[in-house]
Amino acid sequence: MKRFSHLLFAFVLVLAAFSWSFSQTTIQKTASPAWLRSTTKKAIKPNLDDISDGYYYELIEHQINLATQTKYYKDIKVLFDQTGIENLGQVQVTFDPHFQKLQLHELKVIRNGKDINLLPQAKFKLLAAETELSRSIYNGSQMAHYVLEDLRKDDKIVFAYSIIGANPVFEQKFFDSYYLQGYEPTGLVHLNYIVPHGRKLQFKSFNGAPEVQQQSTGNTTNYFWELTADKTIQYEDYSPSWYSPLKYIQCSEFNTWQEVDQWNRKINPIPQIATTSTLQTFVNQLWKESKGQPYTYLKKACDFVQNEIRYMGIEMGEYSHRANVPEKVFSQRYGDCKDKSMLLATMLKNKNIDVGLVLANTYKNRGLQEELPSPYAFNHMVIEVNIGGRSQYIDPTITNQGGDIKNRYFPAYGKVLSTMGSGKLTDVPQHVTGSIKVKETLTMEGKFEATLDVHTTYVGNEADDMRTYFQSSAKNDVQKQYLEYYAKIYPKINKIGNIQYRDDIENNIVEIIEKYKIKSIGKIESGSTKKYIPLLGTNINDRLPEITEDRIAPLSLSFPTDLIYEMYIVNKGKQEFGNYRNNSYFDRTAYVFGKTLEVKQDSMKVAYTLSFHEPFVEQKDLKQYYTDFTDRDNIFYNGFYLDNDGYVIDGIPRLGTPSSVNEINWFSLILFILLLSSLLWYIAKRYRKSKPFIIKPYNEIYHDQIGGWMIFLLLLIATSIFTKFTFLFFRESFFNLNTWRAIDHIDGGAPTFYKMLLISEMTAHLLILVGFVYSFILMIKKRDIFAQTFFLVTLFMAIFYLVHAIGYHYMSKQYMGITDDSFSNYTDHIRAMLFFCIWGTYVYKSERVKGTCVRPYQNDGIMQKAATGHPFDQDFLKPYSMMKQEENEAGAEFQSQSDRADRSHPEHDQDKP
Repeated sequence: MKRFSHLLFAFVLVLAAFSWSFSQTTIQKTASPAWLRSTTKKAIKPNLDDISDGYYYELIEHQINLATQTKYYKDIKVLFDQTGIENLGQVQVTFDPHFQKLQLHELKVIRNGKDINLLPQAKFKLLAAETELSRSIYNGSQMAHYVLEDLRKDDKIVFAYSIIGANPVFEQKFFDSYYLQGYEPTGLVHLNYIVPHGRKLQFKSFNGAPEVQQQSTGNTTNYFWELTADKTIQYEDYSPSWYSPLKYIQCSEFNTWQEVDQWNRKINPIPQIATTSTLQTFVNQLWKESKGQPYTYLKKACDFVQNEIRYMGIEMGEYSHRANVPEKVFSQRYGDCKDKSMLLATMLKNKNIDVGLVLANTYKNRGLQEELPSPYAFNHMVIEVNIGGRSQYIDPTITNQGGDIKNRYFPAYGKVLSTMGSGKLTDVPQHVTGSIKVKETLTMEGKFEATLDVHTTYVGNEADDMRTYFQSSAKNDVQKQYLEYYAKIYPKINKIGNIQYRDDIENNIVEIIEKYKIKSIGKIESGSTKKYIPLLGTNINDRLPEITEDRIAPLSLSFPTDLIYEMYIVNKGKQEFGNYRNNSYFDRTAYVFGKTLEVKQDSMKVAYTLSFHEPFVEQKDLKQYYTDFTDRDNIFYNGFYLDNDGYVIDGIPRLGTPSSVNEINWFSLILFILLLSSLLWYIAKRYRKSKPFIIKPYNEIYHDQIGGWMIFLLLLIATSIFTKFTFLFFRESFFNLNTWRAIDHIDGGAPTFYKMLLISEMTAHLLILVGFVYSFILMIKKRDIFAQTFFLVTLFMAIFYLVHAIGYHYMSKQYMGITDDSFSNYTDHIRAMLFFCIWGTYVYKSERVKGTCVRPYQNDGIMQKAATGHPFDQDFLKPYSMMKQEENEAGAEFQSQSDRADRSHPEHDQDKP
């Protein structure tokens, strides 16, 4: 870095050394050109409340003579405030001395109606401008600079000059773009193109700009605009780079994009490599190392150009658009986008790989097709390569890219113009190829101390960016930045060890692991003595720009983004919280947002998901965006109270609920109703015909009433019905539209597969619920099929939960990245299996059950008819005298039967589980 700074300083000194020689030949003081068109309108004084910086433009004039390659500029600035004097204390003009020269026509101050001519004695200094130095581009531009003296309020500064000459790289073809309006009003704007007869210049107006006017003047035609002060246009933050609400025009002598393509092919042909050059030797070596495999060679060549040829361009004169010779770029080991693209294309062409140069625009990824064709429509060059019929774009200026060469990230540049095409604009595929997953685990250790573990995984283009960041930053600086980020939330935080950086470049995955110790955790709530800890969704909030409700401009998004942010609070060694889950999710045209709160056993989890489908939110969707994220405190701020021991208190914090949380998935609800109807129909049909075949009851009633452990079982079934009903309709979100939408964004597996699993789970829980209700009714009626039905229901429940536990264990590790395989995750599963083992075995073996629930459907109907007032036992309602008489009539036979029954089934309670 220091060596580079020294080279840069030396380069600037060289440019400064040439400044004096340029000043003798490139700056002249002359009268204004005779071919200028005079204005016909008078300037209108704008509303000064719309003006900043203490001055405004009374006139902005721009006239271009195509025949003489002269651009004439004139402006009149009015100082109405002291601030304007400070801002207008100098005049300056930037031009390229390699093919342009500067003529100064007028420099004066109008004070109290009198002209003060400053031009004769004005001594302009030439400075190296380097307007693109921030991008490591040296274009050799110069700045003519002069400091004004003795400026006063209400002065008018008049400055006029011409720049003569055009870049020869465009081969005498003219094109231009000009804004007729600024974000602050101007008294008068005058734009005029003087076009010789025989040259055809097309014009196009944008954003309501008036159409061009024409005026014939002998051998030329004036194409002009005159506009007085217009209404003020407010600039809105986070507007896409391609968007402008201002009125502007374009003109061009290029008629089609094919002509632009032909021009690019002509000035940038892909050359052959000299057989004796060092570049050819290097290329042959790479091909040998690749064993003649095109994709292997493509990866090696691409890695070399991206990482070994540093980005720096000297774009003086025609080299603003013409690439340098590949051998030169290879030797000097630096170049701009054209140089790097040409070098890579040349290396690929040398081995008969089909390749082309591609013109792109890094700022205008939308609307390029609406503009007039011209080289100025593009500001970047990349390549297109085709191997075996598979085509892909590669940007040689992106560094540190990993993974399979076929999956290299390529930015969403919108429309591009490739030399491999037919001279038409083509679309760049817009894919989200990377992702970020952040997992923060805050383990509460008591005494208001905690440990914070952070595990962040970057994939695809996100890994490329982090790889570059870590390679270009000092490790201690990175550690400091990460610590300062968390110190804003937890002031008394210290790192435990250094950050761990893991780079799997083959799979393009970067992992960063951090560990911190926090003391005196918690903040005191205002107006209270309670302490709480905040969990902030800062990573998500920062990527969603805040807007006003009346916004007009489309909203730029940091595309591509696919981010999962999970925050856990774990009470180490503390009582469990219980279970609770709440999902909120919505899928809009440009973005997907979701938030989940899950309280499970001894941990709380707040998870966010954010994905961008598009690089911007369109104007028609701004209202929805504003509504979705207007209550940011409620959405992204989560507070949890602490008890006196420094642990998180059980309870659900206040959380944001996005607008779509209560949307119903009508498909799942209708499916549920159909399944329920089918089950009820089946039960009604089988109720009369079903006979026990697994657990057969006794032929006679030995227990008139439900007693013993059966009473507890009856209560347990009723409780299970209530629990299962709550689970099905409240705890789980089977009927919430957000749940089904969220499935589309689960990593791993196909969404259809997960939806089938969700339907299967819903069906299983419905079967269990209906089975318990049916068992409850059968037990009340003491039906002979109760034991068998209850046994099968609990057996099905045990099998279902066993399969569910195995599936959860597998998928959580493979796809969801969950490594916590503790006992608490399977409590419900174990409880269901124990329920079957205890109560399924009970009904299978219980003498009490077999002697109580013995009534078949036919006998049940007769008994219901005889005992109209009681559902349990017909003998219970008979008068005592009638019962006594029947006993006497039965005599010895009745006694004999009773004895046999007593011997077979003693009164000892054998129904214990």
